Amino acid sequence: MSLFKNILSTSTGIIPSERLCNLVEPVIIHPFYHTVSDEYLPYIHPIYSPKNSKEFIKDIDFFLRYFEPVNINKVLLHHKEHTFPQKNAFHLSFDDGLRGVYEIIFPLLLQKGISATIFINSAFVDNKDLFYRHKAALLIDKIKQKKPSRAVRSEINKILSISYLQRDWLNETAKILEVDFQDYLKTYRPYLTIEELKVMKTNGFTIGSHSIDHPLYSILNEDEQKRQTIESCRFVKNIFQETNAFFSFPHTEAMISKSFFNTISLHTDLTFGISGMKTWNNGKHIGRIDMEKRKKTQEIINPLLLKHKILKVFT
Repeated sequence: MSLFKNILSTSTGIIPSERLCNLVEPVIIHPFYHTVSDEYLPYIHPIYSPKNSKEFIKDIDFFLRYFEPVNINKVLLHHKEHTFPQKNAFHLSFDDGLRGVYEIIFPLLLQKGISATIFINSAFVDNKDLFYRHKAALLIDKIKQKKPSRAVRSEINKILSISYLQRDWLNETAKILEVDFQDYLKTYRPYLTIEELKVMKTNGFTIGSHSIDHPLYSILNEDEQKRQTIESCRFVKNIFQETNAFFSFPHTEAMISKSFFNTISLHTDLTFGISGMKTWNNGKHIGRIDMEKRKKTQEIINPLLLKHKILKVFT
């Protein structure tokens, strides 16, 4: 496997992007992000660094050079009709429903004539609650502000390791560190509002669901997986009058059972994960490409295109 990866890496550094795009039959790729920011975000940056607007524009210009933008309903139509696009295409999506999507991303995409899908968590819309990982980031930010000792800094790893099922610990630790999550929500409003989402929908964007409160699905029992999915999809349909139900898995779709996919197919039109260009569940589950890696756009996209072509040849 490592040899295969080395071959991919070497080959995609030699073969131009235009040649790679022409090597494969027309495909739709699915790049995804969370947000874009030109400033430090204490609820995100302690965990990872999103791209800034300059980096994001470089990505978009790359996609527009080699791919045609399509909305999610066009993706669904190709799935239903078992057809492929006439040209290589891309569909953008953004997870977690973060404010930067409205303030930075939305205007940029409007200028370039690109629509996207915004996958939201129903518990966070209108800044009603904080994602547990964002709570962890705020706690780490507070610790770092105090120039902590080595012993205290070691607690950062503990905070980072807290899982969805242990998330109440973050609330208790916040009291000790004097971090007020509700005050942060009220003051900084990190998530999109219903009105902002409706504005984007009016301008051709689609609203999808991303679970209720962003758990790692593989640690939930199947009944809770179903509840998180069905209720969040119902929220989107009821509030935004979306005709179709689109769902992206929080964190990852890894280790999700076939029985779950079979059940959820009755409630969703398409589901999305983070598995690059893979599809399964009879094409109804679609992998997406993580664009928040600290790499150039072509270094992310080109190996996937080449791998896709190789797999097509040998399967």
